[in-house]
Amino acid sequence: MNVTIFSFAMSVLFSVLFIAAIHLLRNRPFFLRSFGVHTLLLLYALCFFRTVFVLELPFTAPVGLRSFYSRVYEAACTRIPVGDARVALWGILCGIWMAVSAVLLVQFLWNNIQVGRKLARFAPNRNAFADQVLERVKKESLRAPAVDVCICPSLNMPMGAGLLRKRIYLPAGDYTREEMYYILKHEYTHFCNRDLTVKFLVRLFCCVFWWNPAVHLLKRDVAQILEIKCDVKATQFFCKKERLAYLLAIVRVLKDRVILDCEPSEILATGLVFQQKKGMDVRERFELITQAALPVGWVGQTSFWAMAVAFFVFSYSFVFQSAFDPPMEDIYTDSSVGNYAIDGAYIVKDKNGKYSLILESGETISDLKSSALEILISEGFEIREE
Repeated sequence: MNVTIFSFAMSVLFSVLFIAAIHLLRNRPFFLRSFGVHTLLLLYALCFFRTVFVLELPFTAPVGLRSFYSRVYEAACTRIPVGDARVALWGILCGIWMAVSAVLLVQFLWNNIQVGRKLARFAPNRNAFADQVLERVKKESLRAPAVDVCICPSLNMPMGAGLLRKRIYLPAGDYTREEMYYILKHEYTHFCNRDLTVKFLVRLFCCVFWWNPAVHLLKRDVAQILEIKCDVKATQFFCKKERLAYLLAIVRVLKDRVILDCEPSEILATGLVFQQKKGMDVRERFELITQAALPVGWVGQTSFWAMAVAFFVFSYSFVFQSAFDPPMEDIYTDSSVGNYAIDGAYIVKDKNGKYSLILESGETISDLKSSALEILISEGFEIREE
C-alpha cells in the first residue's frame, strides 16, 4: 500500500461524487422519511473516510490516461525556482494548502475561545425555574450528561455550547413552563446525541479541505441533518398535540436571531434554530416532525447498504495515472539485449523440447527461456518443429 499524487486525486474525485450523491438523496423527502437521518450520517462518515484514507490497496489497478490528464500531471511536476532551489509546483500548492488550513484552524479555534469567554461571564446567571425543568428533561433521557442552564441577555436565541463544560444559554425573557420544557428538551437532546463532537470534527475537516467545494456542502448538510435528528429524537414519544406545541416554540424563536460576533455556523454551538435559508430548512424540519415515517424493510435497507459498500470498495479498485510514450533516446540496448524483426524469423522446437530463435540472417539463439518464449509468441513469432 502506498500514497501517490494519483491516489490523492482519486480520493478527491470520489469524495466529490459521494457528497454530491448524498446531497441529492438528502433533498428527497421520501429518502429521509424512509431511511432516516442516521443513514445519511453514516454515508457522510464513509465520505470522510474516503477523503482521508488515500492509500492504493493491493487490488488497486492502474489505468493510464493520456492527453489532458497527462498534461496536468506534467504541469504539477514543473519545477519553479524558489530562492536557490527549484521546487515542483505540486509541492508549492501543498505548502499553500497547509498554510491556509493552519490559518483557518487558528481562526476557528480563536473564534470559539472568544465566544466561550463571552458566554462564560454569564455562567453564574442561574435560574431556579430553568433548573427545575431541566431535571425533568434529564429524567426522561436515557443518557444524562452534566449540563447547566444559564441566562445570557446578549442572546436572542437559545443555544448549547461546550465540549467539556456543557451549558445551555437562554435569552433573558419570560417563558411558560411548556416553552421552557421544549427548548431545554431540544438543546439537551443535542448533548445526548454528542452533536457538538460531530460538528467539531466536521469543522476541522472543512478547515483542512477548504479548497474542496463539496466539503462546504457537506458542512451545511450535516448541520441541518443534526437538527432534524435532534427534532426526531426529542419528539419521538410526543403525541400530536405535544408535537405542535414543540413547533410553536421553534416559531417563537424564529422571530429573532443570534447576536454574536460570528455566525453560529462558524462557532461550536447548537441552537433551536441553527440556520435558515428562506424558511426551507425550518419547513423541512416541520414536515418531518408532523408526517409519519415510511420505513423500508430489511430487504430495502440491506440492498441499499450493499450498493453503497460496493461502490465504496469500487472506488479503491482502480487509480487513474498519466501515461506517456517513452522518448526514443531513452530506449537503448546493451550486449545482452537485441532488436529482432518478425519478418523471416521463427521459433524452432527440437526433439528435446527446447526452443531456439532462428533469425532471417540465419543466426540462431538457442535455449530460449520460458519468459522470453511467451513474449516472442505474443509478438507473433511462428513455432516450427524439427
